Amino acid sequence: MDSLTQIVLGGAVGEAVLGKKVWNKAVLWGSIGGTIPDLDTIPGQFLDTVSKLDIHRGFSHSIVFAVLIAPLLGFLLKKLYKKKNEASTWE
Repeated sequence: MDSLTQIVLGGAVGEAVLGKKVWNKAVLWGSIGGTIPDLDTIPGQFLDTVSKLDIHRGFSHSIVFAVLIAPLLGFLLKKLYKKKNEASTWE
């Protein structure tokens, strides 16, 4: 999937899940969350083609990575929006 599609898909999922609670910020954070796995292309720029493809479809695109990064991103959002009561852990 290309980067633009990844960003749009993340934004759409963010809007579908949190749209009424945090409005436009749902699209922003969904887009960021959708882009995080593709950030592995940055160190890949310094490698040969085979290593680049191996890294790009490696750990950052796994279910384990998603399970680990989701609570971390949720914790970060909870801390950022704690005073505004826009995001909570269990809602």
